[in-house]
Order: sequence, then C-alpha cells, then structure tokens
Amino acid sequence: MGRLRVASYNVHSCIGIDRRFAPERIAEALLDIDANVVALQELGWHHRGLSNFDQFAYLEKMTGYHVIQGPTKFHARAHYGNAILMREAAHTHQLMDLSWPLHIPRGCILAHTHWKGEPLVVINVHLGLTPWDRRRQLKQLVHEIQSHRNSHVVLMGDFNNWKPASVMFKPLSQLLPECTDQPTFHTRKAHAPLDRIYLSPGLRFDTIKVWHTPITAKASDHLPSWPISAFSPKMKEASRLCALPLRSVSNTVGEISRAWPWRQRYR
Repeated sequence: MGRLRVASYNVHSCIGIDRRFAPERIAEALLDIDANVVALQELGWHHRGLSNFDQFAYLEKMTGYHVIQGPTKFHARAHYGNAILMREAAHTHQLMDLSWPLHIPRGCILAHTHWKGEPLVVINVHLGLTPWDRRRQLKQLVHEIQSHRNSHVVLMGDFNNWKPASVMFKPLSQLLPECTDQPTFHTRKAHAPLDRIYLSPGLRFDTIKVWHTPITAKASDHLPSWPISAFSPKMKEASRLCALPLRSVSNTVGEISRAWPWRQRYR
C-alpha cells in the first residue's frame, strides 16, 4: 500500500557529545533522514540547553514539519519534553501523563492520522529510568494501545531498557510484534537498543537502519533509529482473522483450504 518512513531520536536538548548547544545539527539531521513522521525525546531546555530558546518552534521553522508538543516540564524554568514531527498534520492528538510523584516527569503523545487511507496512531514515549517506573508506565501504555485495535499503531521512543525481549515488555510485544533492536546508545560506541520502534500486526519493516553520519555522531548522545515500514495486506488479514469468533475463523480457513490447488493434488 505504501512505504512509511519513520524515525525516533533522543536529541538531548540539542546538546552534542562535544557539549555544544547546536540545534542546527539536529535540524540538518532531520532533513537528511527525511522521514514522514519523527518522534523526538528530550527536546527543549531545563537544567541544560539555552534558557528560553524554543527548540520546538525552531525545528518547526527549520524543517517544515508540523510539530506536536508534549512537554513534561513547562514553567518559568523549563520548556522540555517530547514531540512528534509530521509532514502531514495529524487529525487529532492527545497527551498522556506517565509521571509518578517525586520521580522525573514522563509523558506520551498520541497522534491520530491516516496513511494511504488507513487509520494510523503514532505514539511517542519516553519511559522512566527505574524498572518500577517502566513497569507501571508500560501497563498504562498497553491499556491505551488496546483501545486502538481498529487502527494501525506505530510506537516509538526511548524505552530506557537494554533488552526488548525482557519479561516486562512481553505484553507490549504481544500487541506490537514487530520491533527494532539496533543499538542506538551511546553515540561514541552504540551498544544498547534504548531507542526502539514497534509496529502493530498490519505493518512490517522493509528496512531498519541506525542513522549514523558525521552530524549524528556529534549532535546527541543517542543515534536516530530510522526504519522504513510498509502496510502488509496479508498481515492485516491475519489480524482480522484473530479478531473473528472461533467459528468464523474456522469457516474462513475452510473456504481457503478448499480453494487451494494442493488440496486436489494430495487427495
């Protein structure tokens, strides 16, 4: 049906591994990647970054993307959080608060749109640093994703977890079985797949890359994850069958079986 280019990037407040505040490097990296949808984490200023410099507005101006802001800190001393950048503006969006008292504020953005006529929900999340935070946040996330079974789902973000196959992530992986696992952290010598992208059963990956260029090698302490995904009618049909009552599935499979030529050959 069409190729959807997505990317996830923790930009570290536009401060590179050389400790320079250089939002122009992030903007250039985004233009090079040229994705349809980008999920950014750690965008904006708080205890780092140039105070009162609006990084959200800057990237919108320099890249031409429609920017959905999801600040987790927004007050006189900070404007900081997540963002979803889209070539085509979302129909609607919502913010989820994943924070816990006395812990680092965390949040999630959900953008509702269509791709090639199909409903699509894009989710950007940045999970907590402790396993207790992540376990609770994943439960909230799984519950939300379950409410979007009639849409394709692309989940992106910084999961602060080294093992995509860990038990904690099993409920999420059952809902979104396709997942990237390329190392993206630390930029100097990436060995941890903290930044990942998950796809619902109606989607699959065509290409999976970590965008490593002279610019991204300095622009942040994370590297961008950059896969190309595509809608797969066969997987979509499988997802539809899973949602049918058992008798309906049995009848449908029986019809397919009777129509296949090998059935005649091996009678």
